[in-house]
Amino acid sequence: MATSAPLRSLEEEVTCSICLDYLRDPVTIDCGHVFCRSCTTDVRPISGGRPVCPLCKKAFKKENIRPVWQLASLVENIERLKVDKGRQPGNVSREQQDTRLCERHQEKLHYYCEDDGKLLCVICRESREHRLHTAILVEKAAQPHREKILNHLSILRRDRDKIQGFQVKGEADIMAVLKKLQEQRQSIVAEFEQGHQFLREREQHLLDELEKLEQELTEGREKYKTKGVGELDRLAHIISELEGKAQQPATELLQDTRDFVNRYQRKKFWIGKPIARVVKKRTCELTDKLQSLQRGLREFQGKLLRDLEYKIVSVTLDPQSASGYLQLSEDWKCVTYSSLYHSTYLHPQQFDCEPGVLGSKGFTWGKVYWEVEVEREGWSESEDEGGEEEEGEEEEEEEEPGYGDRYDDWETDDEEESLGDEEEAEEEEEEEVLESCMVGVARDSMKRKGDLSLRPEDGVWALRLSSAGIWANTSPEAELFPALRPRRVGIALDYEGGTVTFTNAESQELIYTFTTTFTRRLVPFLWLKWPGTRLLLKP
Repeated sequence: MATSAPLRSLEEEVTCSICLDYLRDPVTIDCGHVFCRSCTTDVRPISGGRPVCPLCKKAFKKENIRPVWQLASLVENIERLKVDKGRQPGNVSREQQDTRLCERHQEKLHYYCEDDGKLLCVICRESREHRLHTAILVEKAAQPHREKILNHLSILRRDRDKIQGFQVKGEADIMAVLKKLQEQRQSIVAEFEQGHQFLREREQHLLDELEKLEQELTEGREKYKTKGVGELDRLAHIISELEGKAQQPATELLQDTRDFVNRYQRKKFWIGKPIARVVKKRTCELTDKLQSLQRGLREFQGKLLRDLEYKIVSVTLDPQSASGYLQLSEDWKCVTYSSLYHSTYLHPQQFDCEPGVLGSKGFTWGKVYWEVEVEREGWSESEDEGGEEEEGEEEEEEEEPGYGDRYDDWETDDEEESLGDEEEAEEEEEEEVLESCMVGVARDSMKRKGDLSLRPEDGVWALRLSSAGIWANTSPEAELFPALRPRRVGIALDYEGGTVTFTNAESQELIYTFTTTFTRRLVPFLWLKWPGTRLLLKP
């Protein structure tokens, strides 16, 4: 390619613009352009005047045509050079490949007709069809288009550079995020390993403490057993002796008239309490630690469920499903109970007998979380605190008894409760249970007419809360005993996992988890038959 470019340049210099072939017997005219001698004779005058140059359109005189011998010699050398180059195997002139010829005259296309937008050879240019048109050289005509192409090419190259820059920056951003994720992976592993280590240490600490108590109880049991066996042997010996004396004749018995009762007092055979007071106290302390551990783990599980796995969603109630016994707020986030039926028109999807209402937003996939706050008149913090203090006092009263070497009278159960009092207490508890509320989820296709059982088999998974306690609506109901009465219940729904988990949203304590397989659309569910109580959806 490097050697052919100069040759093509020389060929263009020695090419006749009329016949588009090598100059044969080259001559020059008045304007200085060079043509073949035979081509100049073919140029005819215009309108009877002098002939004009095909290139610059200037008139010339045929008598002023002069030969150019040096150019003729140059043409011969170029032809010879081309022949020598063509003899090389596999070498084909690129100009021969690229040259386009006029289909009509088989001549090179040197001109471009701006009027018709066609490429012309010299003969076409001088023809009647294009003689009066504006024709310019192909290179000159192509120059504006080439400039447009170059300008557009420059724009495309800038776009390419921008895209490459974006790719480089994007790759850097991706690598940065991947690095951050890798660091987070390591952090997760390290944090969980640290947590596992902490839990293992606490587990071992509790097990060691439990083992010490078991060892002390085992040792105390052996001492207690040994002392008891010794005392039983002594008693057996004394009983045998007294039985023998009791069988003696009166004459022999009267020989020893000492007070046998005072000689064999009961207190001498008392062996004390089986469990030492300090051991019993430490056992109660260990029980408290275990309850604290269980409560802490439930709270920990509830917090992780909410913060790490579930998406917090805002839900509202569907007024068309609300029972006539319920009143909804304007934002459809709060519901209260009324003993009077207020609805004048019964919607097809409305609860008629049960005071229930469904949420307006349903779920068929994913993990979602929302909360229900229970506002109850008369509920105060002092109620829970008072209950805890009473429990603590009872525990202290249980811990006080111990054992020593003193004599204790035999104990009898003198405390009895009347059957009538028990029946009255049960009736009061039943009345309190009737006033309750339910929070959870339900199938949007659940039955809403008539009396309903509101169980999982009916498409309802919920907790029932009242002033008497908390129950899961299983069949039969399962009573639950959370550490604190929940004022705000967290509901975590894992549709694919088939679980509904309830937590104390304030303490994060895990209360209860339903496990099943969901196949229908689920919506929030509230049921309220508790005067003076409001249920509020959060957030």
